[in-house]
Amino acid sequence: MNHSLKDRLIRHMEDGRYEPQSKSELARALNVDSRQKLDFRALVDQMEEEGKLVRLQKGRYALKRERRNLVHGMIRILRSGKILFLPRKGDPAAAALGWDTEAIPELELKPNRLGTALDGDRVAVRVERKTAKGRRNIRRDRFSSPDAGMKARVEEVTERARSRWLGVFRTGKNKLGRVLGDGVSSPSSIELAEKPAMEVLPGQLVSVEPVPCGEEKKAPRGKIMEVLGYPDEPHVDMEAVIRKYGLSAEFPAAVLRELETLPQNPSPGELARREDWTDRTVITIDPASARDFDDAIFITATPSGWTLAVHIADVSHFVRPGGALDGEALRRGNSTYLPDRVLPMLPPRLSDDLCSLRPDVVRLTKVCEMKFDQKGKMLRARFADAFIRSKARLTYQEAFTMLKGNDKGEVPSTVREAWNLASILRRNRYAKGALDLDFPEVRAVMDKNGRVTGIITEEYDESHQLIEECMLAANEAVALALKNGNRPTIYRVHEEPDSSKLFEFGQLCKLYGHPVHDIGQRQYLNELMKSIKDSPDEQLLKLALLKSLMRARYDTEPLGHYGLATPNYCHFTSPIRRYADLVVHRSLNPLLSNPPKGAKGAGSAGRL
Repeated sequence: MNHSLKDRLIRHMEDGRYEPQSKSELARALNVDSRQKLDFRALVDQMEEEGKLVRLQKGRYALKRERRNLVHGMIRILRSGKILFLPRKGDPAAAALGWDTEAIPELELKPNRLGTALDGDRVAVRVERKTAKGRRNIRRDRFSSPDAGMKARVEEVTERARSRWLGVFRTGKNKLGRVLGDGVSSPSSIELAEKPAMEVLPGQLVSVEPVPCGEEKKAPRGKIMEVLGYPDEPHVDMEAVIRKYGLSAEFPAAVLRELETLPQNPSPGELARREDWTDRTVITIDPASARDFDDAIFITATPSGWTLAVHIADVSHFVRPGGALDGEALRRGNSTYLPDRVLPMLPPRLSDDLCSLRPDVVRLTKVCEMKFDQKGKMLRARFADAFIRSKARLTYQEAFTMLKGNDKGEVPSTVREAWNLASILRRNRYAKGALDLDFPEVRAVMDKNGRVTGIITEEYDESHQLIEECMLAANEAVALALKNGNRPTIYRVHEEPDSSKLFEFGQLCKLYGHPVHDIGQRQYLNELMKSIKDSPDEQLLKLALLKSLMRARYDTEPLGHYGLATPNYCHFTSPIRRYADLVVHRSLNPLLSNPPKGAKGAGSAGRL
């Protein structure tokens, strides 16, 4: 094979407009004579063996590039199918391209430039500026989007987001067969590297371990590690969800060892530094099916209004930054609720025992004590480490019965007094423009085989609303204190909706016969929601409004919460099941009236 054809091939593939092509496509592009096609194919194979070419999916080829000037980051595949590359913050190669790496720009990729990368994978990407004939390279200015004038291709997968792929086994042309994945969390087609060690039948769902294949951009290969069964068999769907998202049913040995070091009862010294609330009527109200109780309330009427105390299980006392418990909780991020089971963020010894505010046992808490006037305005709030002995564990149904009855005693009186304040707080919240998006809770009843046998609908009555208002008040008070104290933390934010989406929602409401004005203004949106209430299409239109709004998310800046109509909001009330709440507890430590030892330091918030 003469060198001129090789040079032509390299020049063709070095062109900035080149897209990976197969051998046949390359031969046509270079006008290879039919008599030279066999030699041309041999040339391509030789250059691949020498490491000068790489073979991509579907037999397409590209030049092997040096690793320098590659931008590192993560791939995200959105539900819409859009593929984004998120550069690593501060990446020097990204800075060399003129990007503000602190802003972490997003770059959209075409599917044929993704290689074998999947959602969540860490990758090295070659980014180049687009060129046009007879024109200078397109330059991005500060008014253009981050990917303006840019094109990118994944050169290497540096770290897989998942150690296991999931798919359906199929027999194929070769003896080993292949596995078909979803193309997002698992490759759409996986070649098997070896014969499975267990029996596997076509159509069964299997777990596959990726196998390195020398060059990352070759077709994905793996070996079957587990056969889950046919997709329609009992519990297989739940096992598939657990493996697809890398969830964990069991806790690592290091976590279990750390659990063994935790004392069953708090030490006298720990109790001595905390406020003693054991003589007050502190109660919990939760669903009948709840196994952990991480929030409790105490309320008393005063001549000028009310004092409300919200006690939250002090998870931060047990889960210290840097420990095995903390690392596993951070990895999980939150508890995961599946139809037939719960995968907790924390081991049951914490979530169901030491951090569960069960009645008649001493439990450690963080308390947010708030003073309200008779109009429901919060006058001040303070925070402290405390310990309680809950006087009652109420279900929502029991609390609702107490609200509607005239039973005497401290517990029924506490429930009714709490509603006296909560009803005012709820009315004030809607007067400020908060959106009424409450839905009945729908729960599936399943048999031992995982089949749905019934549906239970639980109405969102006053007992639910009572607890919600108490928790919202505490979350808002904590967020305001952290903001005013300039404490680094995590806020729960909900930004204002896109006006075009709100307009589309308004048009839909018109079709259902509801009066619509300028719903870009809160007062008119709330008027519309009032007209929808109790109508046959209420739930449908509420869902439509939810889809029109921005998604609530976490941020380190207090950007406010549109749905709740408050400028300050965070998650403080569920550290058992949300890591963000645990971070907020640590952030709050220096602001307590009795901070734990070391909380005054600049780094005392722990992992943020």
